[in-house]
Amino acid sequence: MQIIFFCPPATVINGGIKFIFRMADILRAAGHEAVVLEEQGRRPAWFAVPDVPVVGQSVLQPDPKQIYVLPEDQTHMLEPLKAWPQRKVVYIQNHFYGALGLADADYAAYGVTHLLCSSRTIFDYARLRHPKLTAHIIPYAIDTSLFRPAPVRQNKIVFMPRKRPIEAPYIRDLFRFLYPEFRDWQWQELSDLTEADVAKAMSEAYVFLSLSRLEGFGLTPLEAMAAGCVVAGFTGIGGREYASPANGFWAEEDDFPSCVKQLKEAVELSQKESPARAAYTETCRKTLAAYTPDVFRQAVKDAWEKILL
Repeated sequence: MQIIFFCPPATVINGGIKFIFRMADILRAAGHEAVVLEEQGRRPAWFAVPDVPVVGQSVLQPDPKQIYVLPEDQTHMLEPLKAWPQRKVVYIQNHFYGALGLADADYAAYGVTHLLCSSRTIFDYARLRHPKLTAHIIPYAIDTSLFRPAPVRQNKIVFMPRKRPIEAPYIRDLFRFLYPEFRDWQWQELSDLTEADVAKAMSEAYVFLSLSRLEGFGLTPLEAMAAGCVVAGFTGIGGREYASPANGFWAEEDDFPSCVKQLKEAVELSQKESPARAAYTETCRKTLAAYTPDVFRQAVKDAWEKILL
């Protein structure tokens, strides 16, 4: 049985692509024939891609010996593939996008039998919206060999503005106005960077501003924790799965005055060598323990053991 993971274009920088390849890699290590389908047969160049074969659209043909793993945001593919004999699985990494194009149907109407969910939030949604299907939780994994603190850090706030491009400069401007004592702090936007460059920037910064919005999980705040940043900002809803008052300075969605205040508190904590700073680091370590490569690997094996029955 060949397992084909459908992937966005290789030029797109999207954390979800990493886990498509990593899941395929785990399945190959377990003896399954897993490949990734990219429309032009290209490999991403922005992260360390596992040694998984990449195929183009020529592989698409009716074949009962294949299983298609489709992303949740490509519902337009479901209708033309509906009559094909392939078994179909949907990998949901953001349930907010999963509703696009479904109208009143559900995945079962297109021959989908299983859902892979990258968070508890998504799993709960899947059971509510697609109760006929079997859903599996496969938690993300943080690569702490890549995301780790640097020996020397800078007075710098790093942030990814993709989900909040208008809010990012607004928050920065208000922060600098209200707290002029921190105007000499650098702000670094993490856009269009390789995974290694993002990890390096996080590791050298004291603070990460989370601009998550409508997330199925919210991966970057955890990567920032692993890199040693003090995290402040928004959970993006999906991040509520791991966010707590002890591991971040979180603001309610769209409460910008609170976000700015929380950011100031994060900056202040980052400058202290104190029991409070040590407690924060320890809490982050415990948070990250739920999102390790071993946890991801075992969840992949458990889910696919059931799918392939």
